[in-house]
Amino acid sequence: MQRTLNEPILIEDDKGKIDLPKDWKKITIDNLSFAYGEKQILNNVSFEIKRGERVGVVGLSGAGKSTLMKLLLKENESYEGEILFDDIPLRKIKKRSYFKQVGVVLQDTEVFNFTLRENITIANWRKHDEKELEKALNIAHVTDFVSKLPLGLETFIGEKGIKLSGGERQRLGIARAVFKQPEILFLDEATSHLDLESEEKIKDSLHKFLKKVTAVVIAHRLTTIREMDKILVIEKGRIIESGSFNELYASKGRLYELWEMQKF
Repeated sequence: MQRTLNEPILIEDDKGKIDLPKDWKKITIDNLSFAYGEKQILNNVSFEIKRGERVGVVGLSGAGKSTLMKLLLKENESYEGEILFDDIPLRKIKKRSYFKQVGVVLQDTEVFNFTLRENITIANWRKHDEKELEKALNIAHVTDFVSKLPLGLETFIGEKGIKLSGGERQRLGIARAVFKQPEILFLDEATSHLDLESEEKIKDSLHKFLKKVTAVVIAHRLTTIREMDKILVIEKGRIIESGSFNELYASKGRLYELWEMQKF
């Protein structure tokens, strides 16, 4: 793994672009629209994320949540409107510089045929700190299943993590993101493979960590985003509600309906 990580990373898309300043103050999504062919996915979406703010994004399947996440992760730049860090368009920011500040946990965590330790520390391996690693393991409750493995963290997990369950791979992904200590954390259905008991274990410790970063959290289970500073409800590519959980629930709009549906 050491040799692999020492190989130079060439990002052609970074030519002529600039570094993301470390002291940015806010992210502005300004009239963001995106379409696949003739199918409009996002339609004039606008909102602001202050540095240190936690934003939850909810809506039914196909509402545009994951597309919004992909655009924030620079996976596609053929959108209309702007994503700005202060006054700098995301399109003009180097990928290498951007992802130094960003941590990501997706619904399907990408893992490698390395050891558990290497999979968790891969994003920040030059600053390998055992105390920080232990904190990350505890937040993601990875120790629950690591303790049952004969080689613990030195266990090779197999191609595509075949030796782990879907929930264990997600916990590994959460531990990796926490260990990286990012400035911005994007979570897209990051606990979808966890049973309710496992999610409940992780929820409190993960929310404590989220208070230290700027976070965008997409979740189907509304309990996951209840404590966010701001919640956006997306429907058919548009933001139809925005506010705290208590504000939106009290207004008895779409979030209220979704919450009542999930209660049963």
